[in-house]
Amino acid sequence: MLPIFCAAALCATDLRGHAFGTETNYWPFWVGRDAPSAASPVPTTTPAASAASWEAAGPLAFSRPLPPFRRIDGATTADGFRPLYAEKRGPGGNLTHAYFLYPLLGYTAKERGGYAWSVLGAINHDHAPAIRPVAEEKTDNQFDLWPFYFSNQVAGSPGKSYRAVFPIHGDVPGRFFNDRVTWTLWPLYARFERNDVATTTVLWPFFRRTSGDGNHGFAFWPFFGWRGKENAYRERYLLWPLVFRNEYNLWEQQSAVKTGFLPFYYGETSPATTSRNYLLFFGRTHTTAPHNYDETRYFWPFFVQGRGERLHVNRWAPFYTHSKTPDREKTWIMWPLWKHSFWEDGQNAYERRQFAFFLYHSTWQQSFDHPTPRPANKTSVWPLYTSWSDGAGRRQIQALSPFEVFLPMNEPTRLIWSPLFALYRYEQAAPGAFRHSLLWNFVTYRREPDVREFHLGPFYSMHGNAGYKRHALLNGVVGLDRRPDRGWRPFLLKFRPEGPAFVKTGAAAPAIRHPSRRNLAYNTRGGSARPVFLAAGK
Repeated sequence: MLPIFCAAALCATDLRGHAFGTETNYWPFWVGRDAPSAASPVPTTTPAASAASWEAAGPLAFSRPLPPFRRIDGATTADGFRPLYAEKRGPGGNLTHAYFLYPLLGYTAKERGGYAWSVLGAINHDHAPAIRPVAEEKTDNQFDLWPFYFSNQVAGSPGKSYRAVFPIHGDVPGRFFNDRVTWTLWPLYARFERNDVATTTVLWPFFRRTSGDGNHGFAFWPFFGWRGKENAYRERYLLWPLVFRNEYNLWEQQSAVKTGFLPFYYGETSPATTSRNYLLFFGRTHTTAPHNYDETRYFWPFFVQGRGERLHVNRWAPFYTHSKTPDREKTWIMWPLWKHSFWEDGQNAYERRQFAFFLYHSTWQQSFDHPTPRPANKTSVWPLYTSWSDGAGRRQIQALSPFEVFLPMNEPTRLIWSPLFALYRYEQAAPGAFRHSLLWNFVTYRREPDVREFHLGPFYSMHGNAGYKRHALLNGVVGLDRRPDRGWRPFLLKFRPEGPAFVKTGAAAPAIRHPSRRNLAYNTRGGSARPVFLAAGK
């Protein structure tokens, strides 16, 4: 399902045109659909909206347009042979992405001739001109073979170029969450630099020394260790993690202190918080800033009660848990069987229900700025089906649907893997304009206010539009048709219906500007404000 946001006013469908193009069915060899008629302002997120689409060899070979909504890669079409290969191309036919046995191998084209490819995220190559827009740093040429080899060549900046072989030797700037990482015969020697603070280890993780920017420290892990900075912080431990004392914000009159003698005692003290824990599971916390809050732990993390200005918690896990803040509410019953949550982000409001995490997963969304007649909804019953509605009349259903609940925003999975399991699909562009597809287009039925179209593979087809009707065998080798000016007549070798709705125009439906996905509103059901979800369509 493709990510789509529609507000009611912006996604209303004028059915003077047609939401779905005329179909030609030679199943299983080839099934194609024309672009819908130009008179229809249906958003170009409909499957055949911006160009003709087709599938061949059942769902294996395909070509189809891509939805323009929130697209930053510039791709407009996708084609390939599932699941071996798929590619996306831009309006000029330029290749933007390619996938081979996704997620085994992926290729991405970048601006000005740059590109990147990856094999399962373990073998990576990135060659991107102007990755940093500085004259003396024109090109990056990065290659990784995790976890053994790393390299990057930056033109005009030898200080940022490197080649490193793990565990033999490496001197790598700007990676691995540090400003610089150096190692020789790891774990014999390593050095980590970040924010002008260096940590040097010998026989990692046993011996460690900290220096730089006023910081000092030494550790013989796990027996003892200390580090600190004058008027900033002090950290000390013995037999890590059993005994420790950490002090922070030493420039203040009252510093923050964390003390532990595990498993018997752990405490935190600061100007705004006092917390005491005994035997790891029992304790109490009192907080005065930024908001008042008191929490009692009877057997953490299972039995907890908290009361405060902005947080209310009742946790009797695994039987019942309820927590509430001004913008979020969450309830668990018989964890992990049932979860019910509400939240909003100032513009959006959501409601979600889950059973056994993913077996049943349903989310609603609504917009404050662009409210729809009904909340948008996306529901998955794994692996049987996924249904989607934008709240303004557009709907989609697919069965089977084994991937959508796990990868709801992953476009390569939707293009390559999901169609292989689409035994049945239903698409509705607006009330009264819909299409059914069974067994990868072996049986299809399209209905719009002035159009009827049915296909049983290549064996039988029916078309009806504005007084024109047609029944054909073998896509028009033989059949009957009727026009308003005459009755039924037989025909031979007539492979294209003649009604005005079936004339191939090749014109694309104009795109409609979609609002931001982060526009939401409350759904007030029964007088109470409940958040709901504007979900995504396929």
